[in-house]
Amino acid sequence: MIKLNLKPFCNSEIGTLREVILCSPNKIDVSGSEVSAVGFKNNFDSLAAIEEHFTLKSKIMNFGCTVHDISTESNNDLWNRLVNRIFVRDVAGVFGDKLILGRSDSEIRRPDFMYSQDFFSDLFDSKDVCHLPEEVSLEFGDFMILNENCVIINVGHRSNVNQYILAKFLFDLGLEEVAFISLPKTIESLHLDVVCNILGKNQFLAAPFLKFIPVSIYKNNAVNQLPEVQFTTIDNFVHRHGYSIYWLPNKEYLIDYTNFINLDKTTALVSQEILEFYRETFKNMNFIGVNINNLQNGAGGIRCLTLPVLREPV
Repeated sequence: MIKLNLKPFCNSEIGTLREVILCSPNKIDVSGSEVSAVGFKNNFDSLAAIEEHFTLKSKIMNFGCTVHDISTESNNDLWNRLVNRIFVRDVAGVFGDKLILGRSDSEIRRPDFMYSQDFFSDLFDSKDVCHLPEEVSLEFGDFMILNENCVIINVGHRSNVNQYILAKFLFDLGLEEVAFISLPKTIESLHLDVVCNILGKNQFLAAPFLKFIPVSIYKNNAVNQLPEVQFTTIDNFVHRHGYSIYWLPNKEYLIDYTNFINLDKTTALVSQEILEFYRETFKNMNFIGVNINNLQNGAGGIRCLTLPVLREPV
């Protein structure tokens, strides 16, 4: 790969998307007992998934966004058998002008993290990349930006986080507030973005059970001062940051509803399955639908399949 020296920047979930990383599926079906072994939700048809992924990529490119697909960067036997490699969102995250490399607490994901992050060394200059503290495991499906000063992080299934150490690390990157939530350790709440998401400028979509889950908050009060933890509800937390909360239908599995991606402040790429729900419910937004039914059998959706590396500032 020719070194591209991409310049990462994201300070929101809604700035106009300019560059994104994807990874196409490999040609391996997953079925029967293999499904739970690799952490999938249902049987996975690789040919159907490849077709859906191509359509997803095309719709993002048609919006004017540059797509970098890392799937062909190696012909290694293991890389070609890592079916979770498509979920690039978990592997890293961009905050401000830094690409933060993730670290998985799941043995099944560690190899695809290693390969993908090796490929990133040809995409980014090392000065624009930083590493998590050694005590922290974080998959970035558990990381969501509320604004340039605040993020919320899940410390549940796949992310093993020392809250204080991670908060201090993020304060050094310019954050003023870091919130943590601990979701049930089930496949229906595998990551934060399976149960909630930010839509447009001021909507926070959330699974109904989140009203019972406390949020712990650390604020960057002063240099060398230990941050005190505060507790609140998810709705009070997001209201304080200017969001209206929308409680989603009371269903066990909400990935169709939550796992979308904002292309800009007024446009979102969503699952075709519930396109009409979005259009009828949020009339001030524009929605582009894409069929990802088979890809979602891997227990991830549009947000999981995309790693934004450059958004316009908000």
